[in-house]
Amino acid sequence: GGFFAEEFEVAELIYAEAALRLRLPEKKVLKCVEATVKVITWALTEGKDFDFVFKNFGVLVCRGKRVVMRFFEDLLRDVDETGILANTFLQV
Repeated sequence: GGFFAEEFEVAELIYAEAALRLRLPEKKVLKCVEATVKVITWALTEGKDFDFVFKNFGVLVCRGKRVVMRFFEDLLRDVDETGILANTFLQV
């Protein structure tokens, strides 16, 4: 139980949904995510600056120990038709 068990369950659902939508084996999706997390962890540990671009989604920007996700405006508008989410992120 506890926080980590709940977090793990959510992660499993995300991998399963991504695999289904991408028509890829769930294990392959999991390995890609794990590899990406390893690279990001290494960069953060070494104090490297980086921009990780998610095509049609946004950019994860790391400068020193500060990490910020910059979402593309079109994605925010597509995800939230009310505009509340887009306005919140665009004002930050």
